[in-house]
Amino acid sequence: MSIVPRMPYTVQYLSSFSFPLVQKLCQKTTSEKFVGGRPGYDKEVLFFWLLVKKVTNWGYLTIASMAGVSHPTLIRANKYFLERGIYHKVFVDLVKRAYQQGLIKGTFVAMDSSFVQTFSKREEEGSEGWNGFKDAYGFKLHLLIDCESKFPLALSITNGNAADNTLAIPLLKQGKRWLKKAGYVVADKGYDDGDLVNWIVKELSRKAGIPIREIGVRGKNYSWEGAWRNFHYKAKGRSIKKSIYNRRSAIERVFSQLKRVYHLGKEEVRGILNFAKQVYLALICYTLKLFYIAKTC
Repeated sequence: MSIVPRMPYTVQYLSSFSFPLVQKLCQKTTSEKFVGGRPGYDKEVLFFWLLVKKVTNWGYLTIASMAGVSHPTLIRANKYFLERGIYHKVFVDLVKRAYQQGLIKGTFVAMDSSFVQTFSKREEEGSEGWNGFKDAYGFKLHLLIDCESKFPLALSITNGNAADNTLAIPLLKQGKRWLKKAGYVVADKGYDDGDLVNWIVKELSRKAGIPIREIGVRGKNYSWEGAWRNFHYKAKGRSIKKSIYNRRSAIERVFSQLKRVYHLGKEEVRGILNFAKQVYLALICYTLKLFYIAKTC
């Protein structure tokens, strides 16, 4: 009896892609090359197997036995790809290719953050303090996406206490080159900030689809006339149409897929650097899936 193993259906789409950029970025200079000893493993192959691990959420030992390498080799490769910025460069290259192929429309973009609890349930490197709102220690993934195609455009990784509105402008600066003029930036009330709205209008020539926070406690000097003037002042540069704001649900579906399909937050890893590795792997796998769907449709 002969048994021919096959890759799981959930990861078969990965085999239709090649990663020459990884090979190019990992090339050693003349001074870095070591004469003698056994040759190293192909970095493009190691990159592929790390993506397989991300989709399946299998352990290093299982993936290493399938790849025919030792599991410390995969662990070192994962660290190498993050520290050398290879993960980020591959992610940016995928976004660039999607933009050039017309898959990213850039008219409606949404931004939000998602909190991921630490694996140990305690404070870890980079978690920096207890998040009272979530009642946990953790990290945050801040993401900017194209609402129509659901392609990610830019990301930022912080501790779980970082305020969303403080990361908004740096996030938009990262994704500015993929945004066409005359569009909307959609976000929830956590991004209700006058400076942010003004920046979106002046720098991006767009409108902000960000709702205005309601006044919690009305003081003794409160008046309807003053509240009406304040509302009109804050509404400048914004769209308060519900049909525009409803497009924000696209980013919630992206976060749902990253956590449900690509197991983000379910890995047995500790510290913000290990969390960053998982974020990049999940986003790259997710983006490749979108390319695969666009190619097969």
